[in-house]
Amino acid sequence: MAEWRIWRVAVEWPDYVLKASAIIGGGLAVLTFWRTAKVRRAEWLSNLHAKFFESSSYKRIRRVLDSSDVDPEFVQLKSDITDGRSTTFAEEFVDYLNFFEFVASLRRLGQIKSEEIAMLFEYYLRLLRKHDFVRRFVRDNGFEELDQLLEECVDRRPE
Repeated sequence: MAEWRIWRVAVEWPDYVLKASAIIGGGLAVLTFWRTAKVRRAEWLSNLHAKFFESSSYKRIRRVLDSSDVDPEFVQLKSDITDGRSTTFAEEFVDYLNFFEFVASLRRLGQIKSEEIAMLFEYYLRLLRKHDFVRRFVRDNGFEELDQLLEECVDRRPE
């Protein structure tokens, strides 16, 4: 009987070790996956940040929307947009809005969180919301995701 127990332990022990190793290995694989995914997400958000802040594509529109209502460039942009003129300035503005429409679409697809958008772009989204001519343009020209983003995300903090 004692021999049977020894033999049984000798046969079952490797099986237990293999099962425990599989569980530990699986757990480590999941942990590694999540860490890698977080790093890739951070890199992706960094690229999105760089595209908006470091590229010269949006600097002029950012500056103009942040200026006073009497600034000549602000007045010109407002006039171009309100009158429906297709100028280079208006095209830059549409490109700017397209960037945020893209971000809003990523949010809808679950690729970026509202909190991440707020951390990166809240100030600039508030600027879009601040100007009535911008809001009208967004609503009237097919920027549905951006309009929704402005309503939902920006409302989280009081102005």
